[in-house]
Amino acid sequence: MLVEEVGIALSILAAISWSLAAVLYKIGLKEEHSDVIVANGIRAISALLFIFLATIFLGNMNEINKLTIWLLLLVVVNVSVGILLGDCLFFIALRDAGVAIGYPVAYTYSLFVSIFAYFFLQEPVNIWTFISAIIIILGIFLLFFKAEKSESKHMVKGLIAAILAAMCWGISIPILKILLLNIEPFFLNLVRLIVLNIIVWLLILSKKGKRRKVRNLGRSGLIVLLTGGIFGIGFGAILFLFSINLIGAAKSTIITSSSPLFSTIFGVAVLKEKLDKLRILGIAIIILGIYTLTIT
Repeated sequence: MLVEEVGIALSILAAISWSLAAVLYKIGLKEEHSDVIVANGIRAISALLFIFLATIFLGNMNEINKLTIWLLLLVVVNVSVGILLGDCLFFIALRDAGVAIGYPVAYTYSLFVSIFAYFFLQEPVNIWTFISAIIIILGIFLLFFKAEKSESKHMVKGLIAAILAAMCWGISIPILKILLLNIEPFFLNLVRLIVLNIIVWLLILSKKGKRRKVRNLGRSGLIVLLTGGIFGIGFGAILFLFSINLIGAAKSTIITSSSPLFSTIFGVAVLKEKLDKLRILGIAIIILGIYTLTIT
């Protein structure tokens, strides 16, 4: 019983960690035209260091022998679509729509995972998948309806970016499932972050304007994004992996589906984001749809 309680606690802490990371990313992207690629690169450094140390102490570095050219190619595709493109779109969603709204919409990626897994991995879907899709679409519609009514171009842009981020994550996760069949999770996370750092920093260093934006971030901006990287794709990922080991993937995923709820609370309480009744209803409906999809 104690093992299950610990596993549940770790799942909740993982959800909170991911939500805190979103708040830190939002603070780091406080400027209207903040560069999301630069932000992605900064947080990738701290996450890589954190995962590298964790892999040395908790993982298996001998897994490098399993890393074939084919698997490495899959890693590059997974990282490019998921962590690079997907997370950059996620940053745009946080920057323009806010944490309270952008995070729950982006978190609908589980619906896209079901869709892409059905087509690429022949994983079955049931009636609850369609019901969840209808619930989620209704919630997103309410948020778009409110954004258009208030003529908030940034909000609409952020919502579109959140949906595109969810689609990118939905494509990348079935690829991740294939990789996990061949490579131990800790070492796979390490390889993914190494690939991410190589790609994103090649993009940053190849353009003078982006190099200048790194320098213009200042000490506080760097610290916030570096800390966000640790919570987002470092500490949170490890907590989630440990919870899976203790209570299984299904139960861990169900519990961590509460993450959008925490993000909304943090967005309002910490960032002072304002939500009216229609937006609260839209967010609540989306979270209900995510939870329904997860438990079925």
